[in-house]
Amino acid sequence: MMSDSSVLLNLLATDSLGNIAVANGWQWAICPVVREESRKLRDPVSDEMVLTDLTPLVSTGVLQVLDLSGEAEQLCYVEQSMLVDDGEAMSIAIAAQRGFELAMDDKQAANHARRSFPRLRLWSTPEIIQQWAAAAKVEPKRLRNALQLIESRARYFPPKAHPLAEWWRRAKESP
Repeated sequence: MMSDSSVLLNLLATDSLGNIAVANGWQWAICPVVREESRKLRDPVSDEMVLTDLTPLVSTGVLQVLDLSGEAEQLCYVEQSMLVDDGEAMSIAIAAQRGFELAMDDKQAANHARRSFPRLRLWSTPEIIQQWAAAAKVEPKRLRNALQLIESRARYFPPKAHPLAEWWRRAKESP
């Protein structure tokens, strides 16, 4: 699963990225640009921006850092970077060229990726969290805490039009 920075930050905010990866059976990958874009999250106590350290996740294999490889990926990246930001462009290029699934929350970038690469399977943060909750049989309290951490630390809230927005709201309100 290739991830852009927005989804990566959302999952890092939960402090459960390793559990999410294992439960869903996914190997997470990011490109160097996403690694650079994912350097800060809000501290849950002070609400100040603090540095993230991806090194433990990379060294344990939870995250792989993949760079562009070959002329096709390079060309695809250049084409994508004319329409979306660098992290999204590189993530799309690697995922599309290697046949990976892609985690992305930005609506415009996701719509672009769907139009450009119809076979590319896209995942949003709510879909990933719902999949994890079902696969790992996450207790409601732990799920609620994860959703609250995403909202407070990464400032992500599913758009009202997202198919899982109501599920997210209900899960956050469960006892």
